[in-house]
Amino acid sequence: GELLVIIGRSGSGKSTLLHNMGLLDTPTAGQIFFQDQDLAQLNVERQSAVRNEHFGFVFQFYHLLPEFTALENVLMPLMIHHGPLRYYRQRRAMTQRARDLLVRLGLGHRLTHRPAQLSGGERQRVAIARALINRPAVVFCEEPTGNLDSKTAEEIHQHLLALNRGEERQTFVVVTHNYALAQLGTRVLHMQDGELTPDEAPVD
Repeated sequence: GELLVIIGRSGSGKSTLLHNMGLLDTPTAGQIFFQDQDLAQLNVERQSAVRNEHFGFVFQFYHLLPEFTALENVLMPLMIHHGPLRYYRQRRAMTQRARDLLVRLGLGHRLTHRPAQLSGGERQRVAIARALINRPAVVFCEEPTGNLDSKTAEEIHQHLLALNRGEERQTFVVVTHNYALAQLGTRVLHMQDGELTPDEAPVD
């Protein structure tokens, strides 16, 4: 249920830490514990399964598929996770969940628009909905507002805060150098030269 923010300058190691925690990279040493299991010891296939089932990701540059609509982009993780046969059988319920997420994020009127027809803030909200569609235990966010203007960034900040404080108490781990975003965290860690210090360190 935390909104954990890891803040630090570019090159401090924030993204490397996030990628290791989310199993996008494999650490050369050390351990990554999740649900009492050391994920670093799993083979690539098992790591992929854990990543797909338990983790969601929001990146700075959205990574939406340009040929698909907003709704289809959000549904993509479900298609991959369940396979075509099970997805086909449950597509009505899955599509409704995707619609509900997009409506919750203020995009009910943009369901059939492709990424090129959406603003930067709208694309990022589609990416957040996609990250949430599998009901992940943790959503990892890498500079989620680093590519947005200050007004749009603040809107995204408030969406993340609402999701964290909502009924599902969604857990977020956010790496950023944005101090305004850090102020929203339930806990803040500072990274410098690959070392973490707790939130007793001052936030400017």
